[in-house]
Amino acid sequence: MRSNLWIVPGSPALALSPSDAASQRLVQAVRALAGGLDGRAIDIVCSLDERWYTAHTGSLKAWGGPEITVRAGNHLGELVARFALGDPEVREVRGEIGTPDPDAVTVVVLDGPAGLTQRAPLALVDGAPEYHQRLCRWLHGGQPEVADRQLLEPALWHELATLRPHKATLLDHDDTLGVGRYVAEWSV
Repeated sequence: MRSNLWIVPGSPALALSPSDAASQRLVQAVRALAGGLDGRAIDIVCSLDERWYTAHTGSLKAWGGPEITVRAGNHLGELVARFALGDPEVREVRGEIGTPDPDAVTVVVLDGPAGLTQRAPLALVDGAPEYHQRLCRWLHGGQPEVADRQLLEPALWHELATLRPHKATLLDHDDTLGVGRYVAEWSV
């Protein structure tokens, strides 16, 4: 069974930090996944919260990258996903996972604990590094676990926890920027 749900980071550093080795490694992992699409449709699921909205369609200008453009998108998660995937055609963008289409790829844009270092968005949060490791195990087929206080936006994590993948593989992860970032592929 081929994978039909991919988990990718929403970190703007993927597009905006060409000198950050970890971000570029994650982009390469996402692009490797995209290389195996075989013509399947892509749906992007990300936060559609207004704080991540920009009127600059298809541009990371609002986040300091006016030279970084993709074919569409007005929310940060979608823009980052399009960039990381290599800017393919996208069938749909939505804010909920719902039931993933078995004949398409649902790309879920998620970030993990936001308190892995002092410079992280939540500063250093007790237990964040351990929670990051538990998320890594979950994304690789372990038991789901969502800790709201560790996550800036836990809603998609809660929805992901309701899915029961037949196969789950964590391809890469990173915590060097203070936020958990993951690339995984699931068959659901």
